[in-house]
Amino acid sequence: MNIIKTNTEPFFPSVESKINWWTTSILQITFFGILLFFFCLFVLGPIYGIYKRGWEAMLSVSLVGWTLSLLILIPVIRYYIIRRKRIANKIVVNSSGLLFYNSKNEIVEQVLYPELCSSKQHFDIYTVTPIGSSIIPLLEVTVQQEKKDNETRRLDMNLPLHVLKNKFTLYAHFMYGISVFRPDLKIDPIALRSFSIDPDTWKVNKRKNISLGGWLLILTALIISAIIVVISFLLSK
Repeated sequence: MNIIKTNTEPFFPSVESKINWWTTSILQITFFGILLFFFCLFVLGPIYGIYKRGWEAMLSVSLVGWTLSLLILIPVIRYYIIRRKRIANKIVVNSSGLLFYNSKNEIVEQVLYPELCSSKQHFDIYTVTPIGSSIIPLLEVTVQQEKKDNETRRLDMNLPLHVLKNKFTLYAHFMYGISVFRPDLKIDPIALRSFSIDPDTWKVNKRKNISLGGWLLILTALIISAIIVVISFLLSK
């Protein structure tokens, strides 16, 4: 008699991050525009001053400018060039958990459902809003580490220099996965309301295409770009 094995694991679809290329382009143009502006102002500017006025007149100004440029450029080069393999450019939520992939489709960070554990508080999954962060809160979970104490992790559905248009959907799908694969953990209802999640369907309530945070990002980018143009014009006179 043949025994037919059935798969009892519930079907759980995979959700991948979607990039809003319009706001992402504005963000990247503004970011690299600021870097170019500082490079011209603090690196090329002193070199041009030395050429026109000589070392004696420009030595102190040049040292200050080059010091400032090093403080700005070294962290940027270290993060975006030297450690570029650690930069995530895709987020996936599937039956395993929350996965961050780099440009080579390698996992650089992950939070798996089996690793989650109780926070020893009233709720195990909740939101926090760190000082100085965006207006959108972060999801906080507790992860069990091998041979180490449990670690509290703050999950931010953002990608460096990218703006996602389904950030809330990723949060919703991850919490839905917790309810499916880790029903022993309690999710704070405030977390669901923070991300406009319907607890019955685990879907995000309809929102505008660009959130308030997105409009603030665009406004900030435009203001910074205008300031750069004005300063560049004044320096060229």
